[in-house]
Amino acid sequence: MTSKFSAARAVLLALAAVIVALVIAALLVVSLRPAPQVHAENTPEGVVQRYLMAFKAEDLPAMQGYVMEGESRTLCNPEPYATQPLDVQLLSSTVGTASATVHTRFDSGDARFLPWPDLSSYEDAFELRKVNGTWLIDRMPWQVGLCTAEEMGY
Repeated sequence: MTSKFSAARAVLLALAAVIVALVIAALLVVSLRPAPQVHAENTPEGVVQRYLMAFKAEDLPAMQGYVMEGESRTLCNPEPYATQPLDVQLLSSTVGTASATVHTRFDSGDARFLPWPDLSSYEDAFELRKVNGTWLIDRMPWQVGLCTAEEMGY
């Protein structure tokens, strides 16, 4: 009987070692992946990046500072956004002299748990205008949007 128990114990120990090794490998992969590129603040990409950081920090005054007519804008959706965490990647941009479009990909926080993560991934774009030499967001995706008082029904 002891040989069956020792064989089962060896299998369990081997399985536990494999699981521990996989967890350590996953942690290494996550911790060693490169940080996203930080764009200059005076570029359309930098404005979008800082707007998204303010959105994540729930800093409405900072968000308003990156948006055209920002003082008169507030959150479009009065419900909290924390229920649906978003991971946003800047894909590409088209920059003209007075306008720009920054293309992004949104991945919901649920994507990492789905067998097909592309189902919770979608692309959208920010449109920016240059006003007095400063890039400001004119239109943003609804998921991270601010609205005018008229749009909110006030």
